[in-house]
Amino acid sequence: MQTNSISLITVSREFGAGGSDLARELGARLEWPVLDHDIVHRVAERLRLDDGAVEPFDEHLPSLLAPIATVLIVPQPGMYAYPPSDVPTHDAIAAATKRVIEDAAKSLPLIVVGHGVQCIFETRTDTLSVRVVAPLYARRARVAARQKTTPTHAADLVRRADEDRQAYVRRYFDRDWKDELLYDLQINTGAIDIREAVTMVARLVHHRSAAPDAGVRQVAH
Repeated sequence: MQTNSISLITVSREFGAGGSDLARELGARLEWPVLDHDIVHRVAERLRLDDGAVEPFDEHLPSLLAPIATVLIVPQPGMYAYPPSDVPTHDAIAAATKRVIEDAAKSLPLIVVGHGVQCIFETRTDTLSVRVVAPLYARRARVAARQKTTPTHAADLVRRADEDRQAYVRRYFDRDWKDELLYDLQINTGAIDIREAVTMVARLVHHRSAAPDAGVRQVAH
């Protein structure tokens, strides 16, 4: 049994399940920084590009539109202009994303959302990996309300985002995004609301920190 204290929380989420909301509220509760949407900005800085150039590639894989997307990449004013042959690819952006996340995790505590983070830190013993899910009807309703669109269009957005995230983890980490063993805790926000979920995770973090043998890993032989 592992009873290490927790200093790093990873949040994997189905689209529309509220993973970012959970991470934000949990960060506020624990007073921990959260790395989520800012990942795009940090990757753009690393690659010396505009945020808008990186965002379409974020947690997406190459597609038939990739050649069109690459010519739309615009460097930030005063920064190096990539020749067409040197425009960063999906793979280069994914690699930069992984480095950004690894660099951020040098300063703990921290909560990180998405981008295969549950795979990046899979072997760490101070990590709690959380997966946030919800029934399709609940996610469809949330996305429709948030983006002011129809339920049909929202369902299509949910499906495509989930497929992209699953394919991203498969391509860059050779793992199954839905593999239960990648996660320590799965929360269904269709049954447990975000505040309840935050309370559950925060209590677990505090319990681990207060455990007499926290920080000591017990290995089963």
